[in-house]
Amino acid sequence: MNRSIVAAAISAALATGAFAQNVTLAGLVDVFAGSIQYSGDKRTSKVDSNGMTTSWWGVSGSEDLGGGLKSEFKISAFFRPDTGAVGRFNGNENFFSRDAWVGLSGGFGSIHIGRDLAPNFLPTVIFNAFGDSFAFSPLVLHANVPLFNGTGWAAANAGDTGWSNQVRYTTPNLGGFSANVHYQLGEVAGNSSNRNIGANFLYFGGPFALGGFFHNVRANNPNAGTVGSVNVGFSQQKAWMLAAKAGFGPANFYADYERAKNDNYAGPAGSAESKTWSLSADVAAGPGKVLAAYANTKWTTAPITPRNGTKRATFSVGYDYTLSKRTDVYTVLMNDKITNFDRGNSFAVGLRHKF
Repeated sequence: MNRSIVAAAISAALATGAFAQNVTLAGLVDVFAGSIQYSGDKRTSKVDSNGMTTSWWGVSGSEDLGGGLKSEFKISAFFRPDTGAVGRFNGNENFFSRDAWVGLSGGFGSIHIGRDLAPNFLPTVIFNAFGDSFAFSPLVLHANVPLFNGTGWAAANAGDTGWSNQVRYTTPNLGGFSANVHYQLGEVAGNSSNRNIGANFLYFGGPFALGGFFHNVRANNPNAGTVGSVNVGFSQQKAWMLAAKAGFGPANFYADYERAKNDNYAGPAGSAESKTWSLSADVAAGPGKVLAAYANTKWTTAPITPRNGTKRATFSVGYDYTLSKRTDVYTVLMNDKITNFDRGNSFAVGLRHKF
């Protein structure tokens, strides 16, 4: 079945090429081997996928409509190359869960309709030394990766890193500044309040950069899931983040701070709030760069629950060695500690190739 879907997608893309000026097939494969142990886990030696970047493949294209206006599309899927399995994980995942949108772009910016990035994604992955590593970036792990190992550790952000059923507007680049406005329809009959809204901004000025996001999440992703429960048993989350980068010669330094409050927009009172901060750096060294990052998250609940006061601290250090424009190898050491659970230590060596 999956092979049929892939074949149909490629055929559709090639057919589109008869009309589009530009159609591209692209992707990335990332596999690592190592000994992995998050806090609360037993140690596991494994070959696994997606150490520094989640593996994906996809097709994108555009057509010049004249007058500076273009139509564009992108469809792309995640996969796990250690086994060949589709998606980031088993369960609430769709085939084209990375991208599935069509849009228009021009002097006004761009508008995408379909499944696209969530507001939290770009500020989180741009402003940390480990980028979009969902295995070893302390900030990404705390923000977007729940643990199912008995610790009860929940991701700080609700609503996933991509939103379905979405309209996304991106401004033109204005002197290094750009912004995105996101609106996801919840598609629940008779309940228009079941929706997600958010925005982010990015500013790049030479060696310095700023970013941030805000979101109000009331719908799960990629599929709706249980209406009324988006994170730690609450029906909505309001979150914001501010982030910065400063470059000094061969080194880049990053700082991030996020607050996420989960409560109910209709229903019982109560809340669970997480506060996350992170510092990281990358330093050019030989043909690659040294990476180091730390993140710390603390939960506060009202009324008091077992989650209240729990903390997580994660530290990663690694080296990313560039073999070519498309290929790199990396090695990472990671230390992870959650309140009341044993410390976890991980080691991995991986290979990443872009195509």
